[in-house]
Amino acid sequence: MKTNTSILAAITIASSLVACNNEQKQDNPTETSPATSTTVEKPAPSGKLAGKWVQPIPGQEPAMQGFQLNPDGTASSINMHTLIYDKWKLKGDTLILWNHTTGVKVESNSIDTNVVKHITDSTLILTGRNDMEFSYTREK
Repeated sequence: MKTNTSILAAITIASSLVACNNEQKQDNPTETSPATSTTVEKPAPSGKLAGKWVQPIPGQEPAMQGFQLNPDGTASSINMHTLIYDKWKLKGDTLILWNHTTGVKVESNSIDTNVVKHITDSTLILTGRNDMEFSYTREK
């Protein structure tokens, strides 16, 4: 599979997405959705994804981390200082997040791709590589 998934929670342990060595700098990556046993029947509406999505930081509860998806396609990190989200796009049921790292020994650019398994007004469940699931709640 060409598209890899990166650590969403950056440096936090077992918090989020699998590290990605994908150094793609193109605007339209070749997309291969991770193999999943359960997929969204209809593509998730991109308007429903806009907002702040957070999850507890393992071992630091009740502190939260995550990302903000803006309606204009830009994105930003929430409480993650070394993983910086730049922009996002929804293609079918695949959420694509462009990011870069800063303030770490090896800085890099990467692209996260995750399947939107479930979305409501308050809950977002993404499926990444190896069928790992990541649950987020909408922050107001």
